[in-house]
Amino acid sequence: MATGIEFSQTDPYVVERIVRNSPADGLAAPLQSGDRLIAIDGNAINASHNRESYFVRPSLPDECSLTFLRGHDTIQVKLDPVNYFSIRNELYDEWIENNQHRVDMESKKRIAYVYMKNMGGGELEKFMKDMVSEGAHRDALILDLRYNTGGNVHDDVLRFLSQKPYLQWKYRGGQLTQQSNFAPAAKPMVLLVNQQSLSDAEMTSAGFKQLGLGKIIGTETYRWIIFTSGKGLVDGSFYRLPSWGCYTMDGKDLEKTGVAPDIYVRNTFVDRVEGKDPQLDRAIEEVMKQLGN
Repeated sequence: MATGIEFSQTDPYVVERIVRNSPADGLAAPLQSGDRLIAIDGNAINASHNRESYFVRPSLPDECSLTFLRGHDTIQVKLDPVNYFSIRNELYDEWIENNQHRVDMESKKRIAYVYMKNMGGGELEKFMKDMVSEGAHRDALILDLRYNTGGNVHDDVLRFLSQKPYLQWKYRGGQLTQQSNFAPAAKPMVLLVNQQSLSDAEMTSAGFKQLGLGKIIGTETYRWIIFTSGKGLVDGSFYRLPSWGCYTMDGKDLEKTGVAPDIYVRNTFVDRVEGKDPQLDRAIEEVMKQLGN
């Protein structure tokens, strides 16, 4: 069971911080950094034992009680635990928000940051909303496809990114505006990928490079791109078979080659532990250079 409490790396029973939107967030009596966990559901903790062993249950309970020591005071909180994947998703969203904040700060809000978790319909809709709001009102774009798990909306994304201005027009007495209203291809663009950008994210990356929309920064993509066809059987089961290959314009099989970045930047495990992101930093640097700063 997961609570959203992140414990210290040096002392496994001491609270370091609380994950946003998790069960431990928004408690009537908020937990604080430095609080020490001393009991779970009334059972005292042995500090020499693995902490996670106390959070493993045969099934997820509706509620759990945690007791903490804060100075000389004992504090008890009750919360509704969730599974590990729920907290993982919250951490994922935190990472995206932190990236947005980093880009805003470093570029003084001149660069739009758009992230896609996958290439499905929901993320496509979010992409479109981002592009006609933040993306339309800033001077450049960083599109981040790192850890993207694929789907099949590459054509919609690339068609939108390929738009360029071709006319100007205005209402009588008004100000000139460009046509089309949204023309991201007229601005500096950078695409971020890594070794976990896969499937349709690789199609999007290959198209981005072929169309000359901007530079790709990061590491080579995963080489996991194939489209399947499927059929239902009489017993109600369903099977899928690899059916469609994906190739570059010069005939290279993306499942074998992946997509190589124009600028190779690798994020290490140490970077992650220390909260660093050299790939995003290089993307900001590259775009600001194109903007003339």
